[in-house]
Amino acid sequence: MNNAMKRIFSLTVAALILISVTSASDLKLPVAQGNTNSPLGVYTIDKASKLEMIKGDALRAYEINYENSPDTLMVAIDDSVEGVTRYLVISDDLIIEYIAGIEYFGARIIDDRFENEGFFTPKESLDIQQYYHQKLITGKPLTETECLCLISVYFPKLLKNYDRIYATKD
Repeated sequence: MNNAMKRIFSLTVAALILISVTSASDLKLPVAQGNTNSPLGVYTIDKASKLEMIKGDALRAYEINYENSPDTLMVAIDDSVEGVTRYLVISDDLIIEYIAGIEYFGARIIDDRFENEGFFTPKESLDIQQYYHQKLITGKPLTETECLCLISVYFPKLLKNYDRIYATKD
């Protein structure tokens, strides 16, 4: 009887572990999270549920949410040019791109590739001083996740009405 109880207990534990692992794989875990060191609080980066279509190309997309803001950023990633990755950052108030190369990462005003698709950087929404500070954020190579984390922290500062996005979520 003692061996039978041990077997039943072992099978029960194994079944619970299997169920837990299966359920955990269905959870949507964030790509990254971090502190903005601002009133926005913690940012969370998630893969977008759909790809962003630009010029007929399906681009990888991510969503960035902030703990203390109702706003969501969409980031579409274009790596069609070898050695350069372009991060098109789209918010309600501002659209800009960040460029990552082998030896740099920084902000750039939207160029013809995206402008022809209707995306442009509205100068009246852009804090030009912050823009020039962000033209070169770092001079070292970064991973895609590191770039997304930097965008999460730096992008809100490009908005002239930066204080407006401090609105706490309801």
